[in-house]
Amino acid sequence: MKLIIQSKSINSPSYLTALTSLCLTSTAFSQTNNFTGLSLALSASHVDAKNTTVAVDPLLGTFTLPSYKNNFIPGVDISYGFAIGNNFVVGLGATYDFRKTETGVPTINAVINGEDLTTTLPSTLKDHYSLYIQPTYVINKDSAMFAKLGRHFAQVKTTGSTTIGGELAGQAETTSNIEGWGYGLGFKNFLSNNLFIQGDVVAVDYKKINFDLGGVPTSIKPETLNATISVGYKF
Repeated sequence: MKLIIQSKSINSPSYLTALTSLCLTSTAFSQTNNFTGLSLALSASHVDAKNTTVAVDPLLGTFTLPSYKNNFIPGVDISYGFAIGNNFVVGLGATYDFRKTETGVPTINAVINGEDLTTTLPSTLKDHYSLYIQPTYVINKDSAMFAKLGRHFAQVKTTGSTTIGGELAGQAETTSNIEGWGYGLGFKNFLSNNLFIQGDVVAVDYKKINFDLGGVPTSIKPETLNATISVGYKF
């Protein structure tokens, strides 16, 4: 009785097809390698802040006061990327600002009993941080483009000061926690195996909050537009 062992040639079409498929899959996943894992970046943001303040003064009536302020804000960004398919990565991350964001100085000017009255109501966002998800399309092993959706948190301080005839007549302040959603787009490019540069633009829409400021019912509604450049390291 003869035992016959048959083996397929490595030149057979089925073997070559499987080998080609394996190589292509390996190459495709290697494109996402730079964009997966832990990354840490330092950032610099130009923050165009807007705030809409509504104050209901018992003597002067209701005032709607938009204000604007440009800010330069340094910060930090930490994230972790997960490969999803051949050209897609999902990043989860957090940011923190090292400097407060000023939103301008809403001002009420009036004349009472022949004297000039001025009330200012500036609001400042501090300890701002965000938690975000970043769906990313990998163009090649060094470049990718992404969308960003984040939840933003800050502490907002509003100060009201009134002068009559140039003399301080009253002052009050309040501090509240505020939250909002941020939406944006960006681009990421590796300069070496581990060093990268990233740019994004994110619009943040904070919720409206209401409070009493020295007996004056007041509400604020901040918004920001953040243009950010980051330089980071992928571990």
